[in-house]
Amino acid sequence: MNPQDWPEWEREIGPGHESNVWFITGRRKPEEIHAGLPVVVLGTNRMGVLAIGETVSAAEFRADPGWEEATDPAEQAWLKEPRNRVCIRLKGLAAHIPVEEVEENPDTARLPKARETITWLKSHEHAALMSLVRQHNG
Repeated sequence: MNPQDWPEWEREIGPGHESNVWFITGRRKPEEIHAGLPVVVLGTNRMGVLAIGETVSAAEFRADPGWEEATDPAEQAWLKEPRNRVCIRLKGLAAHIPVEEVEENPDTARLPKARETITWLKSHEHAALMSLVRQHNG
């Protein structure tokens, strides 16, 4: 999640909002992606943990179903192009988790430096992030 995109994304996954969003899977193997995978959204440029959720589909080679909503013709064309995408049900956190807390935890310290759009978490990393979520959001 890039800071320049946050104003648009905040409508979808801002604090207390819940929605289904299609994400490009990047270099992930499509056959490894299926419904029910836990998801944690960590924003870039020190935004912290913004949302949690789970996949509600497998990877599909398709256009983004919201491409018509884009107002910029270039963005519309990019979204309309079929790519490997996965639908994720996300819920925005009422209280974002500061990135400093993610960095301070030895189980999650590597995550803010990850360069992939989608980074597979190990079970201990996911558990540590969810512990932070519970601490801040009850």
